[in-house]
Amino acid sequence: MGCSSSLLKKQKVIDPIQASEQEARILSKLRELGLQFDGMGSNTELELIRQTFLSLQEIDQNRKNVWLQALYNDILAPLYFSKFDNFKYNSSNPFVPNQNLLCQLRNKDFDTIIKPKDELRECLLNIFWDHMNIFNIDLVKMQRFIMAVCENYQDNPFHSFYHAFSVCQMIFTISEKNNQFGRFLLPMENFALFLSGLGHDLNHPGVTNVFMINSRHPLAVRYNDISVLENHHAATLIHFLELPGCDILNSMSSEDQTHMRKIIIPTVLATDMAKHNFVMEHFISCMREFNKDKGEHRQSFLDIVLHACDVGNPVMKFELATVWSLKIIQEFNEQVWKEEQKSIPVSEFMRIGSDINKIKRNQIGFIDMFIHPLWMLLGNHVEGIEEYLESIENNRRSWEKIESL
Repeated sequence: MGCSSSLLKKQKVIDPIQASEQEARILSKLRELGLQFDGMGSNTELELIRQTFLSLQEIDQNRKNVWLQALYNDILAPLYFSKFDNFKYNSSNPFVPNQNLLCQLRNKDFDTIIKPKDELRECLLNIFWDHMNIFNIDLVKMQRFIMAVCENYQDNPFHSFYHAFSVCQMIFTISEKNNQFGRFLLPMENFALFLSGLGHDLNHPGVTNVFMINSRHPLAVRYNDISVLENHHAATLIHFLELPGCDILNSMSSEDQTHMRKIIIPTVLATDMAKHNFVMEHFISCMREFNKDKGEHRQSFLDIVLHACDVGNPVMKFELATVWSLKIIQEFNEQVWKEEQKSIPVSEFMRIGSDINKIKRNQIGFIDMFIHPLWMLLGNHVEGIEEYLESIENNRRSWEKIESL
């Protein structure tokens, strides 16, 4: 990305009003980075990115668009990290768990979607409170980590911070019914499960692995077309856990930190729907003679719990499950449009539109093929799953009866 000195002299900042939408996003990110880099040493990296961006004005529009997309997708978007230090809780204002809120969070039908993000971040402090005590997690670092995670979820219809929170909260509801999964996991691994739930879709672009591969996205090249998004999510989560001021695992020994990393990565990778059958079959095999002393058995339990919660919208009451269903269908429809615009193979099974009959078939088929068998299997070994299965069956009947939305 070198820029000659003569070229740099000719550059001038673009008027944001005249900039394209994509250019405006880049300029916005550069301003954020400028704030972040204050007091953090050399601004060389920032200047290099800025001058590279400015030099794009000398390039024809097609090449310019390619570079702008690469800058936004593969360099800037996954690297946002808030330096905001004025957090609500600190040594002079310690955090105290809200028992009434914790009671609400134990309900599988907690209505995530209507809450503002600041309330959800407060909820996460309550959810993680026991882990923070057990592992001596710094309160300010935990708030900063939660903020960084929140800000690195894109505003997709479905794969957003709201989905991440919903998955983490669903893990919490089941964990609370099962004594923090003490029969199946070590305390550290239970903590890793919650972190994996919160970060399992970090920086999700709102499209599938197939789209990433067919469009030859840089991330698909980086990960050799294998679990592209899941590798990206896991790597981004680990990156945040190691950032200064965000390193909530720093109180652990280096061996324990390494163990957490080795647990989190495969757990997040198990959320790839392409691994659905393997996750179920491996769990069945391990549960024939489950041995908590075997790391493979504990990992299998981690995998299936996160996978089940990741696709767990149908275990909610129909009013909530329907909203989540329509959000994923909206994301599907948007991907089909993007595939047509890029002239790459179109995922026809995702072309659902607003036809109620197509929506019904999609949801009933998903429940029959994936959700009901998965949660039945989990319910064979985990306590308190009966009401989740009842909701799945009620939702299937409701989809059959529904005539309009």
